[in-house]
Amino acid sequence: MKSIRATFLILAAILKAHTSHGQGQESLVFELSPDARGAALGGAVMADLHSDVHSAGLNPCFIDTARQGDITIDYTDYFAGVGMTAVNYQLTAKGHWKRQIGSRFMDLGTFSGYDAAGNPTQDFRGGDQLVYFGSSRSIDSVWTLGVQGFIGSRHLNREVAGWLGAEAFVHARWTARQLALGLAVTGAGYQWGLKGSQPTGSLPYNLQVALTKGFNNAPFRVFLKAQHLQTWDLAPPGTYDDAVDPITQEVVENSTFKFGDQLMRHVTIGTALSAGEAMEIWFGFDYRRRTELMATDRLNGNGLSIGTQFELGKFDVRIGRSRYHFAGASTHIGIRFNPRQFARS
Repeated sequence: MKSIRATFLILAAILKAHTSHGQGQESLVFELSPDARGAALGGAVMADLHSDVHSAGLNPCFIDTARQGDITIDYTDYFAGVGMTAVNYQLTAKGHWKRQIGSRFMDLGTFSGYDAAGNPTQDFRGGDQLVYFGSSRSIDSVWTLGVQGFIGSRHLNREVAGWLGAEAFVHARWTARQLALGLAVTGAGYQWGLKGSQPTGSLPYNLQVALTKGFNNAPFRVFLKAQHLQTWDLAPPGTYDDAVDPITQEVVENSTFKFGDQLMRHVTIGTALSAGEAMEIWFGFDYRRRTELMATDRLNGNGLSIGTQFELGKFDVRIGRSRYHFAGASTHIGIRFNPRQFARS
């Protein structure tokens, strides 16, 4: 229990440190789940009933000691030439500490260059990248603590920034009850504007709480997660303002249930449905994504996500699809394998 209290003190110190600095720029490298399963369940998984090498890249509490030497490669086809590749490798445990190392690279695509006079110059590319080292330790049969340090950078032609930070995790798993609870602070770090107009300041962190529940006589599990809890009101300015009829000039009262809307903008919901020993199907829903990316009431399937996993020879394959708005969706593809399986006997 002393280790658990120490971890909570570390979390508090990280949050307090961010209140006294300027603000760096956000990056999808921290917000976008590279894992197809996490994406299909509505967002990165922070509480789970089982260990998982893919999810461990975002939460070291999921490092699987039975999968030492396994490699996961995940690719996300986002939008307009933007994509992300993530690689995670399970290291051999050292003492009581399980370990991993990995990297994530966000390709921001190609940009058209112009000089100060507005004349076109050569095109250039941009991207965000980071390397991380994560470790976790089981305190007892229920509680696991995790920590992950990262170093990274952003480059965009003559714009360059550097990152350094740490993430902290607390995870509890009650196997008999098929219940898991997770608490995490991710993306907490500092950005240095090294070149150009990149700002210097604290990176925006994400405070998350998650709950996962399975059932003895049902082939599915439910995943609930609340994120960005450091800020209650995530709605854009003017969301709850009354409108004015352009013809009659009458005030039209905003009928949105403010508390419910503010609450649900933090919440993602997912379901994992077992389809056999080697196959699983996932469904997810993100209320905030559905609400904020709605265009003139054209909801379509935005905010919904779906995915599956299956075995293909010596590879474990995952595919996910997340719908953002009527203009398109992102595709997530991941594989897991162990290089030792291909060694000559």
